[in-house]
Amino acid sequence: MLAIRCFRIWLKIASLLLLLAGVTGLGGSFFLHKYKDYGLFFSSLYIILPAKLAVAGGVILLISGCIGYSVSNKKPSCGHGLFVYLLIIVWCIVGTTALLAYNHKGKLDADLAPLKDVFQNYSGNSQDPDTKAVNALQRELQCCGVMNYTDWLETPWFNHSGKYEVPLSCCNKNFHSCNGTLDSPQLLYNEGCQVKLEEILLLSVQVISITSLVVLFLLVMSWIIVAQLMRHQPPQEYRTLDQ
Repeated sequence: MLAIRCFRIWLKIASLLLLLAGVTGLGGSFFLHKYKDYGLFFSSLYIILPAKLAVAGGVILLISGCIGYSVSNKKPSCGHGLFVYLLIIVWCIVGTTALLAYNHKGKLDADLAPLKDVFQNYSGNSQDPDTKAVNALQRELQCCGVMNYTDWLETPWFNHSGKYEVPLSCCNKNFHSCNGTLDSPQLLYNEGCQVKLEEILLLSVQVISITSLVVLFLLVMSWIIVAQLMRHQPPQEYRTLDQ
């Protein structure tokens, strides 16, 4: 039947889109990798929960997409049932991820409360976890201090060093002559790290929210397609058994 053929084609397309969404979900592993370096700046471990759920959802979406594509040319069977069951699990995971991401959107300041304390604990020792985290943050985000470079004037490290300079990680990489001295503040990064970190977290929340809505739409469409395939399956032929 033409209707069944069309629905099978749509199921193939939906399965491919689910595979693509699964790859996108695995992008949450990038945030988890960054958390290893920036974990000291966050007040709660729960901030990485949406990323963990996104990775879990991405894995199940990849499996679901493969199953959906493989059963698209077959008659309704247990494979279709497994496909729908996995999509229900993904629905729960994606819905939870979207809610958690939206919840964190209004608590970025609270989530980054330890940021100032980590800067205060800066010692200049390259083996110190706080020092390593601050230097890595300033170099990668191209920032200096919590709000700006003047925050270093209030740190114990600055007062004990006896030098009128900030860490070299504050130096703008475009100026090779920078040595961290405050006599040439134009050679330093202008923006503070808190603003930069908040921008990254806000972008992550927006990406998770938009992706979640797209995935939820794909899930609904996939359920409708499978339901239509079940509805339009050809009737079984029965024969009278010989006595």
